[in-house]
Amino acid sequence: MKKLNKSALIALQALNDKGYQAFVVGGAVRDLLLNKDVYDYDITTNADPNAIKMVFEDYTKYEAGIKYGTVTVLIDRDKIDITPYRKEDKYRDHRHPELISFSSELKEDLSRRDFTINAMCLDKDSNIIDMFGGTEDLKNRLIRCIGDPDKRFDEDGLRILRAIRFMTKLDFSIEDRTSISIHKNRDLLNYISEERKREELLRILSSRQAFKAIREYLDVFNTFMPFDVPKRKINNFSEPLYALAYLLKDKDTDLKKLKYSKNEIHLVNIFKEASNIDINNDFEFIETLSSIYQKQILTYLEEYHRKDLKERFGKLKRYMVTFRELKITGEEIVFYGYAKSEISKVKHKLLDLIHHKKINNTSYALNKYLKENVVE
Repeated sequence: MKKLNKSALIALQALNDKGYQAFVVGGAVRDLLLNKDVYDYDITTNADPNAIKMVFEDYTKYEAGIKYGTVTVLIDRDKIDITPYRKEDKYRDHRHPELISFSSELKEDLSRRDFTINAMCLDKDSNIIDMFGGTEDLKNRLIRCIGDPDKRFDEDGLRILRAIRFMTKLDFSIEDRTSISIHKNRDLLNYISEERKREELLRILSSRQAFKAIREYLDVFNTFMPFDVPKRKINNFSEPLYALAYLLKDKDTDLKKLKYSKNEIHLVNIFKEASNIDINNDFEFIETLSSIYQKQILTYLEEYHRKDLKERFGKLKRYMVTFRELKITGEEIVFYGYAKSEISKVKHKLLDLIHHKKINNTSYALNKYLKENVVE
């Protein structure tokens, strides 16, 4: 297990010195036990927000999370989030608790959390406090809800995607009861904001285990994104947008709903079209890569087909020309007797000839062609 960093130790010691309980909790503990680097530390304590501010009166503090009781303390350039033990009553909209109140009991605070591996604590001496079997689940590489999975997901539907995200991030499995509950309660995702679903989806698709998750939980993702069952054995793509293009059934209309930008949607549609080309057909390969997004498309095609296309690209690159890259001007085209209204038609004809490798994109070759041929 990796050691707690100096800033977290200072915060724990400061709270203990004033007579308060204090523990590092959540993802930091999980990652330390997995020997992973930790960059964000959360501390839970029986001190209330005012007491926390008093303990750290000589430190810079931020109160962006104060409505949840969280005081962020800056220690040696590390931001440490310190939150009182909490208990939460009924949840509204399957996402937010109606009432948050503070507790004096650590167990009460931990029991409201999502998964056993996220409900472990460490004290300043790195002793582990584990009330729900998180260390055993960590050892067995399992994602398990604390208590009744149906209740946990009903409280917060986003936990459905969080469970899948932790599965992909850690390369764990989801425990059977929790998995059954995810499928059963998938429609709770309809209550979750599109932005949060997009955020979790991006994280999942950035994982090496993304396609394992899509296969196992396709019905869950299909509540908000029309995915096909992955046909190829692809472990991952280097970019989430590549994965989206591969998985989407058709050119997408739902990405806009998930707050993807116009440019991102445009790129996904370009990659989707590229999926269907015959990479051994020179014309299709050239035409597809005749784009300002040439580098991204080539990378996508390489990852989609799992082969090195760079040699083929090198041989055909000189024919990969966009409309704007043609080495001939409108004035030159008019010189050969075409009206200004015909310039675009002529350029498209020249472009088609280049893509079919019949002429090169040089001023000499294009002018020679127009001198000797008539574009109908």
